[in-house]
Amino acid sequence: MERTEILAAPAAFLIVLGLLMAVGVAYGLRRVGASERLVVRRFGRTVGVRQPGLRFLVPFVDTGVRVPMGAQPYDIWFRATTRDGVHVRVKATAVMGADDPVTYAAAADAPSSAAQTVTEVALRDAVADRDLADLPSLMATGDDELVRRVDEAVRPWGVAASLVSITDAMVPVRPELPLCRCDTAAAPSG
Repeated sequence: MERTEILAAPAAFLIVLGLLMAVGVAYGLRRVGASERLVVRRFGRTVGVRQPGLRFLVPFVDTGVRVPMGAQPYDIWFRATTRDGVHVRVKATAVMGADDPVTYAAAADAPSSAAQTVTEVALRDAVADRDLADLPSLMATGDDELVRRVDEAVRPWGVAASLVSITDAMVPVRPELPLCRCDTAAAPSG
């Protein structure tokens, strides 16, 4: 047996081992963006939250859940009935973002869609507590109580609400017709 054949097997083994280690290290690297956090779970149990930058997770042991930390605006359309029985279609804007990354990552369903649904219910309740004549004042000034109520409702998902406001309300001319916004300036004279 020649000496080159004896060294060829360990050299090939070391080359393959080196390639596997390089792939493992590359597989474990994660880039965390400036407006997100990485919740790290080891065998399903949360072990920490990683800040922005290049982070390493142990391959096949750790998993990472990205959590967007920036506040995001949501447009919410819904139908509601005022206290005096008028059906309106309302457009609202809510600004919400993840406040607790661990709770946000642990939520079973999508926290942002659940937060939108809770916000819609709170807005529908706010409209139902007012007469049609009171809606413009709610639209102009907003409602701090509404923001507080929505914020308390979305906390279990690790989300915080910073703004909730009604931006538009439309009243149907007749119930069987589609909703429309009556604008006297755009109406043809005659």
